[in-house]
Amino acid sequence: MKVREPMLSKCGFPTKFLPLLRCPEDSGHLDLRQEALGDDGGIVEGSVSCAVCGRQYRIENGIVRLMKGNVTRENEREIELKDLEYEAMPEAFTPPASGWRSVLLDRLEIPPHLNALAPLNGRMILEIGCGDGRFTMLMAQLGADVLAVDISQEGLRRVVRNYQSGIAPTTYQIAPSRRGAVGSVGLIQADASAFHVAPRSFDRALSATPLDSRDERMKMYHTIADCLKEDGCYVGGVEYDDACRRALGLPLLRRYSPGGILIEHLDIPTMEREIAPYFLSIRMRPIRAVLPILKRLRLPVVLQIVAARICSALPGFRHLGTILLVRAERPVRIPVEGARRRDYLRARSLYRRYKQWRGQEAIWDWDQRV
Repeated sequence: MKVREPMLSKCGFPTKFLPLLRCPEDSGHLDLRQEALGDDGGIVEGSVSCAVCGRQYRIENGIVRLMKGNVTRENEREIELKDLEYEAMPEAFTPPASGWRSVLLDRLEIPPHLNALAPLNGRMILEIGCGDGRFTMLMAQLGADVLAVDISQEGLRRVVRNYQSGIAPTTYQIAPSRRGAVGSVGLIQADASAFHVAPRSFDRALSATPLDSRDERMKMYHTIADCLKEDGCYVGGVEYDDACRRALGLPLLRRYSPGGILIEHLDIPTMEREIAPYFLSIRMRPIRAVLPILKRLRLPVVLQIVAARICSALPGFRHLGTILLVRAERPVRIPVEGARRRDYLRARSLYRRYKQWRGQEAIWDWDQRV
């Protein structure tokens, strides 16, 4: 039964994204069961159900909640910490003086990701680990349609508020090619390692927030490779096992703070081994070089950015980068049952003529050939 309540919100889940959704349990199609529409035509409150198993999932405040019943203890901890972090944030984004999300690091991290994703105008993007939407908003402003996924409900609520304001939560702002993001962003709460979408439906995929275990990352790569079109590409950023960490013997696996979120530092050979089963073309380079000496010299941020970018481009010095940027293309496909491949030397045509000469029908299945 459909319930319509106009003017509820301008941030409903866009109906054009519904055909892309799949059940996290069995990858079945999700059908809309109940809805309340906002004035932008998006679904603010409602539910979807799996055509295969019948499970139902709620749509709340424009966010489709595709969480499975069981998540790992580490993920439960991460959800709790992230929700607390987002709840404590001020309404308006305030960049810290230094460290993550500062003016310096955002301007070293965001442009390389956007350049690797370009062009974005008119493209369909799957973003995994969207957080409060700094990349989500920028991609939408550049003309992309974005299906944004995160495990934190509070983070997704932040995205709702940010695209209501039309301002990305970062100091790196762009001149938008479209006005606002309403109708171009769909929000999903889901575990990235237990998430499915329609195959071969996306032009780009982005994950700028690293997952904390190899098993989870490889499940995510499988989902991404399956969802991309033939000419699609995946762009990802992970914490790099940089030269300083290796020289000092710092741990590969650590927490951002005592009792905080778990994070793994990865090197190029490790990333190649993890991604190679899913993509045939992989390129990687370290970015966001951190040079403590520049901070001590109290150089202006602009000069620090220039110096860090130069270091990221130089052999040897580039391994001071703290993020490893990955761009993967040519997704590996699992063979489709009954799908024919290209024939060679016109073998199919010659075989058909031979069967016609014998007065027989050309049968293409190997087990039925005569």
